[in-house]
Amino acid sequence: MTAAVERIKSEIRRLPQDELDDLLRDIQSEYVLPAMDEDERSVEAAWDEEINHRAQEVMDGTVELISEEDFERHVDALFARHGMTRSQA
Repeated sequence: MTAAVERIKSEIRRLPQDELDDLLRDIQSEYVLPAMDEDERSVEAAWDEEINHRAQEVMDGTVELISEEDFERHVDALFARHGMTRSQA
């Protein structure tokens, strides 16, 4: 990205929430994102299918859920195996 775009992004991040909300509404009303192409639709559909599959596994009780603390320990260990901490990611 150009320096101008990076500067604009930096300024947007410093906006108070109400001004950010107004800006996003203005942008959303003035600009339309281009339609997804076939590849993007295919990826989106695959993710939707995966999400539904995982949700069904939880509802069926066929997966073991872990606590937030266990998850945090697992992620920290994963980073440590690669010689990193999460703050470096």
